[in-house]
Parts: sequence; structure tokens; C-alpha cells
Amino acid sequence: MKATRSILHVDLQSFFVSVERSLDPALRGKPLIVGGSDGSGLVAAASTEVVARGVRPGQPVSAARRACPEATVVPGDLEAYARVSDEVTAILLAASRRVERPSADEAYVDLTREGQAGSSPVPAAEAIKDELQRRLGLDASLGLASSRLAARVASSWARPRGLLVVLPGYEDSFLARQPVSFLEDLPPHLAHALDQAGIATLGELADADPQTLTAFVGTTAADRLRAAATGAGEQPIAVAAPPSWIQEEAVIRDRRTDRAGLLAVASGLAERACRRLRPFDFVAGSVAVEVRRAEGTLRRDETFEPGIADDETARQVVRALAEPLVEAAAGVRAVHVRLSRLARRTSQASLFPTTAAR
Repeated sequence: MKATRSILHVDLQSFFVSVERSLDPALRGKPLIVGGSDGSGLVAAASTEVVARGVRPGQPVSAARRACPEATVVPGDLEAYARVSDEVTAILLAASRRVERPSADEAYVDLTREGQAGSSPVPAAEAIKDELQRRLGLDASLGLASSRLAARVASSWARPRGLLVVLPGYEDSFLARQPVSFLEDLPPHLAHALDQAGIATLGELADADPQTLTAFVGTTAADRLRAAATGAGEQPIAVAAPPSWIQEEAVIRDRRTDRAGLLAVASGLAERACRRLRPFDFVAGSVAVEVRRAEGTLRRDETFEPGIADDETARQVVRALAEPLVEAAAGVRAVHVRLSRLARRTSQASLFPTTAAR
């Protein structure tokens, strides 16, 4: 018998704000605006405290400051957001190969059990939630249901940090009371047409008379909307494609960073890169370290057989490669760690390179 789908929706609730607060815990619970510090530019993200004052993403920062003068305004850190987003994806991929990230703020994960294999969806969802908080300091609300729509609605009801499970057989009654605004990517003209037709909830849309609905939105849209109102006809979450290589990088902004600090940065990059290998059960046959300076880029690499994947070995290898490159710490602008020649794990990795470092 085919298993009932178990779709998890992960709502990261203003991702940029969450990352800023994880980097600086002093910002937790305080009004925060991400998007500029000199009064110019647009709001990229706003905390719930600021949103309650009428501030919205896309609004000029100057207007946001007038609406909430006590808010802390930070310019944002795109490098940090990209790094944390990759970490989020790695955590999700560790639970399932079927992961979709429509935006930085959310994700869908297919936790469907095939037969008796795999862990139960609820403990798996709870483990994801705990891991996001423990490793990254990110709060998330989660919804678990048999459709994307019901899972997304459930995660909104689970805010700010809960998990709501919609049991099989209860989804229709759960969705029936929800507003049509929960439909993903509902165009404004169709939202207006539904309002003109007196259709306010998903239940009213699902039960709408086909001829009446067609008169307001047209035949094609009517069929699509009625199916969408119950989560029917949704596309399956595709299996994530395995990477051909993995690269982690860090920009060095603090000129006081010494040699020991740079080696610690390189070791951290090695560990992050390895975490991104695990969901695919890959090993890396080649490890490279690059150090960028104003006068150019220095690089060393080693090749391994059959490959490496564990954190400790990767840290040792990267540290050994980086040591001569950061002998003179002054002037280092960035450090890159790249894993390539990726392949399925076959046996215990050797600690000895098959080619000399260069």
C-alpha cells in the first residue's frame, strides 16, 4: 500500500532577522530592521516588534526609522545569510533527500516513510527543529501534513516556535476554514475575482459551483483553483541533485586576525564543507585551500584515495594545507576550502594523499 505523504513546511520567520540575532544574541527581543544603517535604502527584513508598528519589507529605511525610532538598524551581511542558508539546507538534507527551498525564509521537506523504512515523520520534524536551534540558533515554526498547502497553513498556526501536525483524514476540515490568501502565488486579479464572487475561505472555494466560479475567473483558473484549495494536484518534491563540488569561503574583515585565527577559520570551513557532503553519503577525493591577498591568490591541494568525509580528517588536512599559505597573516582577505572529485562512499578513507601537495 502506498504511504500517505508527509510534507513538512519549515517557516524560518524573517530569516535575515533570525540570523542577525543568532550572531548577536543582544538583539533578541528588541525591534530590529535589516536593510541599511545610514537612513538610505530599503528594508530587507523586519522583526515582529517593528512589523507591529507598520514597517514592512520594501519600505524605505528612512520611513521605517520614523515609524519605529527605537529600532536597531543593521545593513545586513549577505555572506553570513548565504552561509547559514547552506547550513539550513544541509540539516534538512540530512533528514530527507527531497528538499525544496522556495526562499531563504522557508522550505518543504518530504518525510514520507516508504514501507517500514526511515524514521517516523513527527520525531524527524522535531529533530530538524531542535537542530536548527542548537546548531544555528534559528527559531522555526513547522507544519506537517499530507500536502504542501496544509503543511504551510499548519506552520503559520504553529508560530513562533511550535510544530503542528495535521492528521490524515482531517486536512479537508482543517483547510476549509482558512482564508484563500493561503494559496501560494495567488495573483491579485484572481484574489479580487474571488472576493467579488463572495469566496473568502478555502472551503468555500473547494465547494464553489463550477459554473459560478468560471464566470468570475475563467475555466482554466477555476479548475486550478478548486484543486489547489484542497492541496490536490501538487507537484512532488524532487530529489535534490548531488553536487559536483562543494566550496566554503570566509571573507576576512578584521585586519587584526593572526595566523592562529586564520587556521581556525580554515578548520571551520572544512567542517562546514563536510556537513554538506553527508546527506549524499559522498567522500571528497580532492581538497584544496586558497588564500586570497591583495597581490594575488595562493593555492595548495591534495588528492586522496578513496576519499575523506569525516570532520576531524578534513580539519587536519585543511590545516596542513593552509599553514604555509598563512605564514604571513597580514593582508589575507579571504580563505576558501573546496572539496571536489566527489563520489559515493565505498570504504574507510585513507589519511595519506596519493599526490603531493603543491
